Amino acid sequence: MTNLTRRTFLGAGTALGTSFVTGGLITGGLSRTAYAQSAEITVTAFGGVWEKAVRDCFVAPFEAKTHDKANVSLGDPAQWLAQVEANPARPPLDVLIMTPDLALSAAKAGLVDDFTVDKLPNLAKIPKELTDSVMGKGTIFDYGVGGITYNKKTVSNPPKSFAEFVDRVSSGEFVASVPSISYAVTPIMLIWAMAKALGGGVDNVDPFFKAMAKMKDNLVFWGSPNDFFNQLSSGEADLGVYFDGRTWNHYDSGATWIDFLNPEEGGALNGVAVQKPKNANPAAWAYLNEILDAGNQAKFAEILNYGVTNTDVVYSDKLKPRVTPWQKTSFPPYEQIAKVRNEWVDRWNREIGR
Repeated sequence: MTNLTRRTFLGAGTALGTSFVTGGLITGGLSRTAYAQSAEITVTAFGGVWEKAVRDCFVAPFEAKTHDKANVSLGDPAQWLAQVEANPARPPLDVLIMTPDLALSAAKAGLVDDFTVDKLPNLAKIPKELTDSVMGKGTIFDYGVGGITYNKKTVSNPPKSFAEFVDRVSSGEFVASVPSISYAVTPIMLIWAMAKALGGGVDNVDPFFKAMAKMKDNLVFWGSPNDFFNQLSSGEADLGVYFDGRTWNHYDSGATWIDFLNPEEGGALNGVAVQKPKNANPAAWAYLNEILDAGNQAKFAEILNYGVTNTDVVYSDKLKPRVTPWQKTSFPPYEQIAKVRNEWVDRWNREIGR
């Protein structure tokens, strides 16, 4: 991920202009009526295994049931939101996959439709808290937990809480790897989560910065998820703050020396939201309902090793012990964090600088 701000995606929207080519259609000049009758929608996905999962779990059942076509646009949430913002009357995308902070930006800007059970029957199976977290203009369908990942060869008794993590890293027992400020969700998965675990919160992140100062001699930083894995595999670090799903993907790829635990205080829930732009093709509702379907979500979770949100999902025997129920995580106050995020980044740059 890239560290993104609203200014970033507004600028990107200007650069992209109003004639965005996607899925073989020049949608900037296409009338909304013609687009709505095309029986063809454009949906979004991250690259790599995410794209395959989206095609297999959501696109395939949508096309089979409706006989409509779903084209997949690869990219990132800031890029997709910029495209919609550049042309809200004729959005080039019909379904958005978003980080919660950008989903809130889209909701506040009036760019996306309300999610209701009459439009999305499967929404009834999604906990209301997850829909409310993006103002009811979308919902969270997939999530990861930022907890403690460790090398079992060097850590036989891992810390069970963030407080214990700080104490044992500070003492020199372990070298820990934590995400750098260049990673987009560091303010949520590290700054807010650790501040909250240590007695602070959105309005008081002093406990986090004090903890970082205590641990500084025994810390390394990762800028991308692969950096973290390399640090653990090389012995540069013993453990660190990382995602559950990525940990299990490494494990399934042969790194059986790696393990993950959700700290006692609860690791930060890092959700992935889905939204429908206003004026998008109404066929998008049928596609969104497939995203929220229990069977489709169970298949998606099996591929990505992340939790999903339909309460009827039954995880496989392999996946069930790996997935942390969202109720056992720390649910971030995304809207409040967005207001102070830049202050936290500035303070990080002054006090930590990496």
